[in-house]
Amino acid sequence: MGLLLGSGSTKPQYPYDMWYGVQGDFTSRDYKLKRVGNLDLHKTLPIQAKIKRFVENTDGSVKYYLHQNDTRKKESGAAAIIDSTDGNVQLEKPEYYFKFEIDGTKWLRAWSEYPLPGFIKMERKTISPWFATIDRTNNIAVSGCWLLWNGDEIARDSNGIVQLSSNAAQFRGGSGSDTAKDGKYNSQLGMARTSISKAGARPYCKNGTHLGAYRAYNEIAWLQRCEYASLHCQDTYNETLTAEGYHQGGLGEGCTTISGTDWNNWGGYYPFVPCGVTCTLGNNTGIVSYTIKNWGGADKVVKVSSYRGLEAPFNYLWMLADDLLLYHGNDVSTAYVCEDPKKFTSHSDSVTTVPDGYEAITDLPRTSGYILQFAHSSKGAYSFPETVGGAANAGGCDYYWTPASDASPGRGWYGALLSANADGGAFAGFGCLTANIRSSYSAADIGFRLCRF
Repeated sequence: MGLLLGSGSTKPQYPYDMWYGVQGDFTSRDYKLKRVGNLDLHKTLPIQAKIKRFVENTDGSVKYYLHQNDTRKKESGAAAIIDSTDGNVQLEKPEYYFKFEIDGTKWLRAWSEYPLPGFIKMERKTISPWFATIDRTNNIAVSGCWLLWNGDEIARDSNGIVQLSSNAAQFRGGSGSDTAKDGKYNSQLGMARTSISKAGARPYCKNGTHLGAYRAYNEIAWLQRCEYASLHCQDTYNETLTAEGYHQGGLGEGCTTISGTDWNNWGGYYPFVPCGVTCTLGNNTGIVSYTIKNWGGADKVVKVSSYRGLEAPFNYLWMLADDLLLYHGNDVSTAYVCEDPKKFTSHSDSVTTVPDGYEAITDLPRTSGYILQFAHSSKGAYSFPETVGGAANAGGCDYYWTPASDASPGRGWYGALLSANADGGAFAGFGCLTANIRSSYSAADIGFRLCRF
């Protein structure tokens, strides 16, 4: 290990002003961060501004970028094909340069467009803007949107049932096999694919794609935290800038206002928001309202958030992360990251050997709870829960689950779930981590995002 830095290690010295970042304190419970560096860059946010949706070629290169304000259009304004038949719809996280520093009890994360001294290059990565599904005809994982539109409203029939493209059945979500619900209020057409384990989904990822989402997701999470100078991503959404011209608040509660009982009755915890409902936001941050039919006996309106094109970033479905494994031993719990998709594995639960390609990054807390502080990495910009004892609006604000405090059957290798599902409420967030499920686990409310890097 040794990649995670604790307090008192280094002191930041920057002779340039071509960077911007945020500073926190290991001893503080305040979720608000201090903006540091070039404050003008906190207004223009040049790196965040480069996050954008596009349609990819088979090799992952850009076929065409999608419109800044409307994903249904190409950047030129011409109509785009986003049902995956022209290529997967992906979200591009740009390359940039990053540095992590510590001064006493204070930590600082810095970003730059330029290779400043001491900064490391963070390569371009792509991740599906919404949860992915599987093309059942061609047996391949894809990312697309099959919604039809009436202006900027989702098209619905006279009964309020969502209308979809004629090929939507080829990309049925949920379990992938429930045809009885097609055309009904709880149809899985146009939805994300769930009820599939990492090992089950892995063979469908072809042409260089994979479901190792942790690294891209963690980078985007910190870009959001930098933009809002806050660890509280569920803070109230406020599109008005501060008097200084900075973003404030958070991304709101999103879908976490639903009842788990109602969700189960509606469709057994299967997806309830079609892929791409935030198409009308384009690459912009915002919230759209989506109406679910016959939810608890009545229509239910949920707020679906999008952060610069990342739809429902942390408050809808649990997310698999194939590049992350967790080991809980008798005395220590450790997070392992793999950067080579060819070596992604689920690993056997009870073996003691470390799988090839996975590197120990940091020790994890041994009890569950709201995250108080994150451990930070000087490599890859990784971060993981370091201590618990926070709250929904204090410290890291997101929740961490571990089996480490349980009896011996809880020992061994585990997979990881990120973000939290819709009935997770205040537990959900960019930093939320479930470290107590085995790699073979699958459920109706667990999906995956298609990645390439």
